[in-house]
Amino acid sequence: MKYVCSQLKVISMTRKFLVMIIFLSLLKVSHAHQFQEKHININHPHIKFTIPSGPAAGYMKIVNMGYEIDRLIGIEVTFADAELHFTEVKDGIAKMTKVDHIELPAQKAKSLKPGNHHIMFSNFKIDLIEGTNLEGILIFEFAGQISVFFEVEKQNSNLDFTEH
Repeated sequence: MKYVCSQLKVISMTRKFLVMIIFLSLLKVSHAHQFQEKHININHPHIKFTIPSGPAAGYMKIVNMGYEIDRLIGIEVTFADAELHFTEVKDGIAKMTKVDHIELPAQKAKSLKPGNHHIMFSNFKIDLIEGTNLEGILIFEFAGQISVFFEVEKQNSNLDFTEH
């Protein structure tokens, strides 16, 4: 009987430990910087800058959980001009071009990142302050408009290609 009581205490402590681990995991997820609307999930939208007056680049991961291709076709912000861009690096030189959309394959994640697709912010009406959040609206062909907050981060690397 003493052995059974001892096992029950171990099981009880193990359950409490697992519940605590799950709770801490959920706490971390609940503070994650993500937005979801319909079949689109947007993870960690952020703006990287080198000087507070810009220009700057917007990055994030967009997951299309739908069964059809969707496209990011625009962005609206009040604090700057914003365009969808693609960076191509040839012979060590980064060349950015404006694009009309960014294709989001079905059931896949698309990262907007340095050296690839991104949002180009220019002609700022404000100074960028690290740690602040700036509101924007991402416009998708099928999912429609999704409001997000861009977390402002200082650029830590020259590989971010935030300047033309």
